[in-house]
Amino acid sequence: MPDTSRDDRDLAELAECILRIARELDPHASPDVDVIPLTGTETAVLRWVHRNPGTSPSATAHGTALRRSNLSAALRELEGKGLVTRETDPTDHRQVRLEATALADEGIARLRTFWAGRIRDAMGADAPAAAEVLDVLERLDAGMRADAGMRADAGPSAAP
Repeated sequence: MPDTSRDDRDLAELAECILRIARELDPHASPDVDVIPLTGTETAVLRWVHRNPGTSPSATAHGTALRRSNLSAALRELEGKGLVTRETDPTDHRQVRLEATALADEGIARLRTFWAGRIRDAMGADAPAAAEVLDVLERLDAGMRADAGMRADAGPSAAP
C-alpha cells in the first residue's frame, strides 16, 4: 500500500524535483558546455579522484560504491581520454595513486561554471539562498550515503 502521509508526499516530491533539476544540469543536453562525454560510472570515478587527489583504486571503489572490475574499466576509459593518471606511490612502490589531469581540471571548471550559471539564472533574486539549500542537500546526501553503507555492510538481503 503506497504511503500517503503528507510527509511522504513531500519527500517523494523532493525526489522528483531533484531528478528534474539534475536533468536540467546535464551538460550533454546543452551545447553551451564543452566537456568530454562520460558515462555515469566514469563521471562518479572522475569526481571522486578530482575531490580526493592521490586516492587509491581501493578507496575510489569504496567511495563510489563500485565493484573493482567496474572501477578498473572506468579507469581505463578515463586514462584513455586523458582525464586520469595512475602513478606509483613514492613511499610505497606497491601502491598506485590516482590523479586528475589538467584536462580533467579544465573540463570540471567549465562544468562548474555552467552549473553555477544555470542555477543563478533559475534562482534569480533567490540566489543568495543557495547556501541554505546546499546545507540541506548536503545533509540529505550524507544521510543517503550512510544508509547505503549500512545496507552494503548488511549484505544483499538488507536491500529493499
